[in-house]
Amino acid sequence: MTQEFKTEIVKTKEYKKSYSIIFGILYLIANFYLFAHNKENQNTYLKYLSLIIILFGAYFLFGISFIKPKIIGVFKLSEKLITIELDGVEKQIKLNELESIFLKYMDYGSWKTHSIYGNKNYLKIISKNGEEYNFEILLRNKKMKTEFKSALNNFELNEKFEFVKINNSRTEF
Repeated sequence: MTQEFKTEIVKTKEYKKSYSIIFGILYLIANFYLFAHNKENQNTYLKYLSLIIILFGAYFLFGISFIKPKIIGVFKLSEKLITIELDGVEKQIKLNELESIFLKYMDYGSWKTHSIYGNKNYLKIISKNGEEYNFEILLRNKKMKTEFKSALNNFELNEKFEFVKINNSRTEF
């Protein structure tokens, strides 16, 4: 029986840290102004501006998980080789030519995690001839995670495979 694991290579949207810090400060000020400041002396325009900032904050807290990451390629793992298709160019690496496979595991996608489409799981593949591939893959659900894990075990990549669980991951790999 031939087993194959296939997933998308994606690029998620990342926001600059400086924007996040500035917006976080504005969010705190807006909450203070609306809920802790003297309500009789509040300016109407500042009140509406604070409400708009709080709505944008709710979007960034909850709405980001509904934005689908941009698919830039396909990753396939089969019994004999790994196929990486990026920007229309397909590269095949035989499993016996692999030096190592390294996974930074965050989690799979679900309603409990950050994204319903899959979290940032980074895969680094190094071949014996020195070629290195770094990309982000999607693990959409628990079933897909177990398929990936069993594919790594079935194809006897245990001695070449390493993984690191990122701190805020909720599940074990």
